[in-house]
Amino acid sequence: MPSHNENPSRPDKPMNSPASSVPFQSLSRPELSLRRRESTQPPMEADDIVPQERRKNGPYGTAALQEAWDKLYRARAILEAEQSHLRDDRLDLQGEIEALRKREQALAEREWRVAEYERLIALEKAEADDRRENASTISKLTRAPFDMARSVFGSKK
Repeated sequence: MPSHNENPSRPDKPMNSPASSVPFQSLSRPELSLRRRESTQPPMEADDIVPQERRKNGPYGTAALQEAWDKLYRARAILEAEQSHLRDDRLDLQGEIEALRKREQALAEREWRVAEYERLIALEKAEADDRRENASTISKLTRAPFDMARSVFGSKK
């Protein structure tokens, strides 16, 4: 019995040649092709080559895959938490550095004020010494008893 694609009168022609009487069987009776498609099983998926029990429990199974994803999610959560802590620490450290800079600036300003005050005191002392040396002989004679009394009884400045 000849197949549905062969033409018995012309065996030398190819099966789907334009000269054949019915080029595609499925086009002539679409209801048959629909029934055939409904009755066949869907093509095998990649997971179907691994047995069901190994797929769930095996090293490459869904349970192992789910466990690996869970580990990844936990690691990512830990990483995000550490990044948050690191960012907070970095901000705290920047605040401390800024506070140290302000403190250093205030200290430098205070040291400048103290140095200026010491210079002013040294200048006043030098002026007082110059006035004492430049004082007239008469003022020295008149002040001598008072200076002696101060040295004996102590000065009240």
